[in-house]
Amino acid sequence: MLKLDSIEWREFRVRDIFHVTNSKPYHKEQVIKSPNGVPYITRTSINNGLVDTIENSDRFVLNASNSISLGAENADFFYQHLEYVTGNKMYSITGEHINRYVGLFLVMCFRQSIEGAGFGYGKGLTGTRFQNRNIMLPIDSENKPNWVFMGEYMKAIESQILDHALKFLINKSLKTNSKIGSLTPYRWKDFQLGEICNIKSGVRLTKNEMKPGKTPFIGSTDSNNGITEFTSSINSSVDQNVLGVNYNGSVVENFYHPYECIFSDDVKRVELKKGGNKYTYLFLKTIILAQKEKYQYGYKFNAHRMKKQKIQLPINRQGEIDYEFMEQTMKSIEKKQINSIISYFSLKINKTC
Repeated sequence: MLKLDSIEWREFRVRDIFHVTNSKPYHKEQVIKSPNGVPYITRTSINNGLVDTIENSDRFVLNASNSISLGAENADFFYQHLEYVTGNKMYSITGEHINRYVGLFLVMCFRQSIEGAGFGYGKGLTGTRFQNRNIMLPIDSENKPNWVFMGEYMKAIESQILDHALKFLINKSLKTNSKIGSLTPYRWKDFQLGEICNIKSGVRLTKNEMKPGKTPFIGSTDSNNGITEFTSSINSSVDQNVLGVNYNGSVVENFYHPYECIFSDDVKRVELKKGGNKYTYLFLKTIILAQKEKYQYGYKFNAHRMKKQKIQLPINRQGEIDYEFMEQTMKSIEKKQINSIISYFSLKINKTC
């Protein structure tokens, strides 16, 4: 395994090695979502900056592939392997030696170079500020950036991560036992969501009030398990082992949160009164999503409508909700997905070696 202290380093001025350019901004109202479109990158510190993929258009000015995006307000960097479109206050960092592995290494170096400098919300890291800063990079025998070392180091890291991930998934698959083959629901029955769940509100938290931290903040998004930021601004919405169900924004989209987090006022916390565990919540998530088409075009999925909303759930011969069937169904699906990922990682490791 290559080591960072096994090679010499020296300081470089960013502008002497890279080009930092303003990215043309496009607002959400100007773009149309498309599953096979171009990445739409904004000033978020999660999901590699990706908010969604959008329809390509001749009016878009695309940023180059094999570049690094910089969000001014959040002062964070992400390697982008595809051409992409951005939101407001974004910059693109390019250089002839940037590829996937070098790009990932540089992201670490760029983040390290601004650590403790106080950049973030309130003091944005503009392109001009960044290109005039210095960064430490490993060097070769000619005192130039050692691009080969950077690439090989990240390849070794990737191989190590894939190996750990594969071992974890294999162990998870062995531990996940499902009896779905022997289980069949007696029948299905309508329930009002308010009959079986407690529905609690989130709390409004503005950008100005939000301080950086480690607690997930759940917003009304349809991606990244609902997490839009990480914050230390804890309020009365803190919760865990619940579904976060959007009533604004991406209406009806919902995600299971086993970890402690806080919730936007656009998200309701839905808590099963009985039988609430990872698998029953994931089953309920799918059932709630079936209502998505109903709540469109300004028809909000608010607390009153959630309570009255009827959903179908499996019941046993006693007429009670069959939580065991719900759990075993989701365990079976999980096991299939894990085995599929194991196959993918196995192929990936063989190609890397």
